[in-house]
Amino acid sequence: MITEKMSLYDYMRAYRPKKEGNTAFIRGGRRMTFGRLFREVERVAGGLAALGVRKGDVVMLALPTIEQGIVSFYAVSRLGAVASMIHPLMARGEFERAVAEQRPKAVFLSDVNFQRLGKGLKGVKRVVCPYALYCYIGLPRPAEFTPYSGDGSEPAVYMRSGGTSGDHKTVVLSAAAVNALTGNLFLTLADDCFDERDRMLTALPMFHGFGLFVGLHTVICVSAPPVLMPVFRSDKAVRAIARHKVTLMIAVPGMINKLLNEPAFAGENVKSLRHVYVGGDTVDGELEERFDARMREAGTDCVLSPGYGLTETGSVCVLSPHKAGGAVLGKPLLNMSCRIVDEKGTDVPQGETGELLLTGNQLMTGYLDDEAGTAAAYVELGGVKWLKTGDMFRALPDGDLFFMGRKKRLIKISGVNVFPAEIERAAVRLPYVPQCAAIEVREQNKPFIALFVTAKLSDEQIKELKRHIVNELSKWHEPKYVVCVDALPRTQVGKIDHVRLSDEFESYRKKSS
Repeated sequence: MITEKMSLYDYMRAYRPKKEGNTAFIRGGRRMTFGRLFREVERVAGGLAALGVRKGDVVMLALPTIEQGIVSFYAVSRLGAVASMIHPLMARGEFERAVAEQRPKAVFLSDVNFQRLGKGLKGVKRVVCPYALYCYIGLPRPAEFTPYSGDGSEPAVYMRSGGTSGDHKTVVLSAAAVNALTGNLFLTLADDCFDERDRMLTALPMFHGFGLFVGLHTVICVSAPPVLMPVFRSDKAVRAIARHKVTLMIAVPGMINKLLNEPAFAGENVKSLRHVYVGGDTVDGELEERFDARMREAGTDCVLSPGYGLTETGSVCVLSPHKAGGAVLGKPLLNMSCRIVDEKGTDVPQGETGELLLTGNQLMTGYLDDEAGTAAAYVELGGVKWLKTGDMFRALPDGDLFFMGRKKRLIKISGVNVFPAEIERAAVRLPYVPQCAAIEVREQNKPFIALFVTAKLSDEQIKELKRHIVNELSKWHEPKYVVCVDALPRTQVGKIDHVRLSDEFESYRKKSS
């Protein structure tokens, strides 16, 4: 039986037998077979060895999701080095701080960001990977190297994260933890649910845990070729689904909404879809209903399946093998366990809200060079180390987990816990509220709620919206302000940017006063 206790590359090769002539991944009209992938990994690993990269060294990958990104990711693993996943459009100042913190031996850049990020790198080898041409500029001829041999417990991947407390941190993941995610997914979903007949549309970037570990590593492990989209555009995504008969897709809610706004996302163009998993942000019921209806019209049983995960667990850790719906996100993957506790760390009664704790074989090693932050992310209960997620859940009678909202977004009004996600779910049930986001605002140090809505609402509709929220929830959930906007600000991976919303509200308040 295969074990997760090996390198990412060895696990990928061993999880299922790989036929050299079969397709490993697809980008546009180009394909790379497994045979070529294995040869290219050896070549690039040898090139890195010639640059002086050894086991335990850091190699930064500031690349979009292109062929060279996948090859170099596995080449770094082949050496037992650490792949640091960097947003290719990261601001130069932040990039330089990351370089100073991580001290990489080499950095992979694209021809798009080389001029901006490549200057000023001292003592760091640079390899440039053109976006449109498969080559590695600056990579020397391969040197002999000793492939990694170990149990996968050493650091293998660095990923930037908001941290469970909301502060930016670098998460350290071992190969064993990442491989465990793949194994746990298929133990939960059934080992034979995906195979070489499937195609995964991979539009989430490599610096995103969901995109890297599920959209690439997991499906390559089972020989289901990912169809690479370095830049997500909904019209191109529809064409890729139709052209390659895509059966699988992972996404954040913003991507699904954009697809549904494409008239071509229908009928024969999407009939091949079997499973679409969404995470990274709150999924409202209205979005699910629209997606599922579109799939039924196309004649496929595909549904939108929300899940839950953290960078600190490699991404997905809660999922339902069957459609749950709404904020019901399923149960922990097999080999992962959870409990819901109050502020004192005591388990709350079934049905009551508390913070979700997780334990199992997917947990991060810790935060890079941050012993205090790592210690604060965990709590020991009953002799077991539990990760504090910073997210609030309640358990349903069947054990499924119902997402209430981020702990840091919890609003206390007159002693009542108000979860913005509840307000948002209630609001979008009205036909004239397509998307919305609730935030806390303060006046004279008292908390109130501002609700941003992506629609032009009349005064009567705003009054009806407030009445609806009060009737659905309580008077404490009623927004004091309803702000109509053209679109909600998004982070670089498509999540709603609540910090920018707070800034926008301050601008709105100044204009209104």
